[in-house]
Amino acid sequence: MDLLPRHGVVFAVLHLARVARLAPRRGVDEWVRAALRHGSYMTAATDLRSPARALVRAGLASLGEEGDIRVARSLAAVAASKGGAQHAMRHAAVTLLASQPPAWLRVAVNADGVERAYIPQPDLDALSWLEEALDDVLVEARWLVGDSDGADLSKEIGDAAEEIVVAALRAAGKEPLHVARISDGYGYDVDVSEGPVRFLEVKSAGPKTLSRFHLSRHEFDTSVRQGDAWCLVQVVFEASAFVADPITAADVSHIRELPASALRDLVPADSSEFRWEDSALITPPPDAWRPSTLEPDPSFVRPGFAAMGNHS
Repeated sequence: MDLLPRHGVVFAVLHLARVARLAPRRGVDEWVRAALRHGSYMTAATDLRSPARALVRAGLASLGEEGDIRVARSLAAVAASKGGAQHAMRHAAVTLLASQPPAWLRVAVNADGVERAYIPQPDLDALSWLEEALDDVLVEARWLVGDSDGADLSKEIGDAAEEIVVAALRAAGKEPLHVARISDGYGYDVDVSEGPVRFLEVKSAGPKTLSRFHLSRHEFDTSVRQGDAWCLVQVVFEASAFVADPITAADVSHIRELPASALRDLVPADSSEFRWEDSALITPPPDAWRPSTLEPDPSFVRPGFAAMGNHS
C-alpha cells in the first residue's frame, strides 16, 4: 500500500508509532500484535499490518541491529505530541506526504498556493477529512520535500510539450528538427525548415498557468532577430496530464501561438534606465494569442511525469 494520508492510514500510523515507544518490539509481526493489544475496538477493526510494512518500506520505521522496531524521528515526535488527536493526525499527514510525495504534489503546490485542479479526485476525496487544514498540510509537505527534483520535473513537462509539437508537425507532413535536443542555445526549440514560420519556441502550461510564461533574454533576442519567422507555441495540458501515465493526445487541452510581433509589443524597450538580462515573466492579454493550426497526433504517447514524481 502507499502512504497517502487517508484518515484510516493516519489513525493506524499514529497508533503504531505510539505503541513502538512503549517497549521494544521485535519485528513487524510483534509490533502489530502489540498495537492490537493496546488498541480500542476501532483499532481491532483497522488494518495495521499494511501500514506497518509501508512505514518500513518508506524509511519511517526500521529494524535495529537486534530486530527491534525503530520509528523515524519525525514520526516519533508526532507520536509523542501531547496535543489533541486532530492536531497530531494533521502533523502525521504532513509527515506521510513528505515521505512518499505523490506525483501531483510538486505541481499542485506552488508559490501562489494550492491548485486543487491538479489533484486526482480519488486522492482529493481521500484527503477530505482534513477539511480546512488540507491546503496548509499540502504546503507544509511540499516545503519539506524541497526542490531536489523540481527542476527535473519542469524540464520533463517542457520536453513533453516539445515532443507533442514535433509529433503534430510530422503528422501534418512536415520534417521538423528538434534542435532543443542538440542544445538549448538556439533561442527556439523546433526548426520547421520550410514555410513562413520556421523557428518555434515551445512553452508548456496547465489550466492554472496558461496566462503566463517565462522567456529568457536570449529567446527574446532571437525572436527580434528572426522576426515573423519565429513564433512562441504554447501547449496547454489538461490537469490529468500531470498524473497520467502514459501521456497521450487526450491529455492536451489545446495549442495556441503568440507571434513574434505580438511578443515585441509586450516587452519594454531597453533604455539607459532599464534593461532586463536573464529572464522575464510575461502575461499577454488574452487577445494576443491566436489558435494554432497544429493538432496533437492522435497516436502520440510518452511516459508520464508520475513515475519520476514517485521516484523522489
